[in-house]
Amino acid sequence: MPAIDMKFANNCYFRDSLCDKKMLAVIRHLITVILFLLFGFENLTAETDTIVETERQLAGLSPDTAKVNVLLELGRYYCSRQNDKALLYLQQALTLSNELGYNKGIARSFLWQGRVFYYKDEYAMAESYLSKAKEMLEKTAEVRDLAFYHFAAGSLYDLNGNFIRAVREYQEAARLSAAVGDESLRSGSLASLGSVYNRIKEPENALVYLWESLSIRKNLGDQMGAASVMTCIGESYEEKKMYDSALHYCLKGYQIRLASKEIRPLASSEYSLGKLYNKKKEYFKAIGMFSSARRHYQILDEKTGLCLTGLELARSLNYTGQSKPAEATATESLNLAEIMKNNELISDAYETLAEIAAFNNDFREAYRYSVLQKKVGELLALQKKDMAIKEMEARFRVQRMNDEVEQLKFKSNAQRKNIILLGISSATLMVILVLLILLYRSKVQAHCRKNQLLEQEALIRRQSDELAEKEKLILREKVETQSRELAAKALEMLRINETMGRIIDRLQQLNNRQASTDDIETEISRIVREIELHIQNNTWQEFDTIFKNIHTEFYNKLLERCPDLTAAEIKIAALLKLNLTTKEIAAITLKSEEGIKSTRYRLRKKLQFTSDDHLVPYLMQL
Repeated sequence: MPAIDMKFANNCYFRDSLCDKKMLAVIRHLITVILFLLFGFENLTAETDTIVETERQLAGLSPDTAKVNVLLELGRYYCSRQNDKALLYLQQALTLSNELGYNKGIARSFLWQGRVFYYKDEYAMAESYLSKAKEMLEKTAEVRDLAFYHFAAGSLYDLNGNFIRAVREYQEAARLSAAVGDESLRSGSLASLGSVYNRIKEPENALVYLWESLSIRKNLGDQMGAASVMTCIGESYEEKKMYDSALHYCLKGYQIRLASKEIRPLASSEYSLGKLYNKKKEYFKAIGMFSSARRHYQILDEKTGLCLTGLELARSLNYTGQSKPAEATATESLNLAEIMKNNELISDAYETLAEIAAFNNDFREAYRYSVLQKKVGELLALQKKDMAIKEMEARFRVQRMNDEVEQLKFKSNAQRKNIILLGISSATLMVILVLLILLYRSKVQAHCRKNQLLEQEALIRRQSDELAEKEKLILREKVETQSRELAAKALEMLRINETMGRIIDRLQQLNNRQASTDDIETEISRIVREIELHIQNNTWQEFDTIFKNIHTEFYNKLLERCPDLTAAEIKIAALLKLNLTTKEIAAITLKSEEGIKSTRYRLRKKLQFTSDDHLVPYLMQL
């Protein structure tokens, strides 16, 4: 073992020896709590006995809505315990509900099947079933079930890293569950909100929701729910680097879960405690916790939990000098992440392998893993940007739909007023006509009708002519637009082919001639710069075309405000309208951040703004 590893191991052993006396006190306290909790979980055994008795009676039930509700309750119970058994009951409930036309049963079976697939790590299936459930729940107007749908949807968004949508869904779940008095679901939604804020590094906001959730759980007498919230509180204190407080709450949650013998929450507590022990540099205790958590996740066949726990276990093994087992464990987790096609876990696995290699002075391997992690990270960044763009598009579509609804409402009100006015006018006209009939008899009446008919015909002809002219104009503009786009594409292909041809010729010349290394490097640098310039121009042209289609009047309004803007300043203004950071703009334009900052400064001066706090909101609203 290297000298640094021996020193590290000795230090760990010395710290563990100092902690033994403290751990004896903790163990005594743990035993006391377990003995106390043995009497507090009789209701769990009673619930299990009730479920077993319900399963025995299931065959004797007649095929009606009552049997559907029993099947749904069994599916709910086994949802996180035995996934396949839960699916069997829920699919039976769906079949029977379809036969009976029981919409509430159909909605609930979709809802809980989505939850089961969530626990099975089959997230696409989970999203599909939850979407079906939402459609049915909106028809049945079951607020309690709809609240749980938002909770389940929030869990999916949370897992996929879409924290903004997750927060919205959890808040809606908390609101609806409060409206129907479901305190248990409300507490779970608040705890999930706290968990999301922990993940986005806002522990203070997280604790606000978690304390409220814990208070509800205590009022309900829900020990297992309180254990989950305590674990989240521990994570908040861990994020605040208050490790002793974090360990205190995580241990309290772990003690409750240990007494309950529920495998999934127990594995979660062991994982949280293992991470804490790692941060406190008590690596042997961390190894014990992670090893136990892995066994439990293997029983549950939960791949995400196995992967996360394996990566943390690899770190612990590495810090105790067990580099080979650490590398093997991390590689196993990497393979599992690749099977799941989870880029975030793949990135974490490469990062762990790089840490292990660097710790053992294998810097070549560390660099290789770091490069692989960077590639996956770039892919993740692109996916998040795509997700953000899609979300913006969805918001735009929703806003447009809202505008259309408002316009329809306005038109409806206008039509209502017109009908009233028309009624009044008609009544008046009838009186006048009666008077005219009395005064002028049939001749005047026939004359009036003839004039009205002629006016209507003239109006119809004018409207037909105007409509035909507008259709011709639209068709002409469409043809001209398609022609311009086709010409632009052709020119773009020509430029690409010409550029590639020149580069190929120069590379062939460079290959044929015998020049010095400096000359070759200079020529290659020129070629690279020419390619970058071509890519930059081509990318900007595509971006500019799309931008103009979406924000048609932006450039005109900007130039009206400040006509002396340069092309570079206009380009930066367009990117700032999308609320991009200086770093992102530099990456897109292939310029340095300092250069972007300089351009932003000139843009602010010309637009007479003192800071970006005024510039960016102005451009976004322009």
